[in-house]
Amino acid sequence: MLLVIGLLAAACGSPGSATPAAATLPAASLPASAGPASSRAPSAAPSSTPGASKGPATAQFALTGTAGLTGGVTVTTISCDQPSLAGPQIEALGTAPDSSGFVLFVTASHIDARLGTGAAATLKLRTFEGTGVTAFNAATGVSIDSDLTETTAPGAAIGTLGAMRHLTGALDCGNQQPGTASVTISGTSKFGPMSGPLTQAKVTCTVSGSATYVTAQALTTAGTTPALVFVNAGPTMLQLVIETGTATDIYQAPGATASTITSTGASFSTDLTENVKTGTPLVLHVAGSDTCGSAGQ
Repeated sequence: MLLVIGLLAAACGSPGSATPAAATLPAASLPASAGPASSRAPSAAPSSTPGASKGPATAQFALTGTAGLTGGVTVTTISCDQPSLAGPQIEALGTAPDSSGFVLFVTASHIDARLGTGAAATLKLRTFEGTGVTAFNAATGVSIDSDLTETTAPGAAIGTLGAMRHLTGALDCGNQQPGTASVTISGTSKFGPMSGPLTQAKVTCTVSGSATYVTAQALTTAGTTPALVFVNAGPTMLQLVIETGTATDIYQAPGATASTITSTGASFSTDLTENVKTGTPLVLHVAGSDTCGSAGQ
């Protein structure tokens, strides 16, 4: 799981902006999506209408590449209906043929694929992109048949990781449900004033030990700037992360009373203070409630 966290943290600022590293979950259990999924192939092309009898999400992908990267991808986690600044998105996590970590972000016209090993100071990472996306529906699935072009930053640590050349496969979202959020952020952030409800929310609820953590990922605006936000409710803190694609601002309110968490969601009406090293921190008020989505088991 630490590898996955490192890969996703490296994705910040991409079309698939990831769950922030500062989220309130313990590091070893930070969720990357709605839940586990089988790696078996879908029995048919992604359906255009989700149905209650479809069951969990499924996926099968195959890679062509160098240094042991030709073969099947083992997909362990799928998250559909993810809001992002580049549009609705599907995310998949798993293991590449060479046993390195594999992360995939897909929008209607773009693929962002990542390989990695290690974590933190030992992280080795290569990134690739493509455009071969068909039958995309963020809520139901996608088909991919795409050449991949490397986008790894010059000088980045890549170790012995090979290069991905081509990716094919399909993903079916099954009966995953995004959940709901009725949440308002009010006040002025460093990106501008904020008001109004969140839109296109995806609510993920995760149990770690005896604690439940609830994250609402959604879109809003700060002034005139589109923003992706994460409202992270945990047993000891309520946290708000605002991303604009080029910058991030984090606010939090510590304490068990910052939010009320149940097995089905969270509610709150709390002032959160900006995390700053110098100067006077800004304060935002976050109010409302959200309800857990489901992995469609």
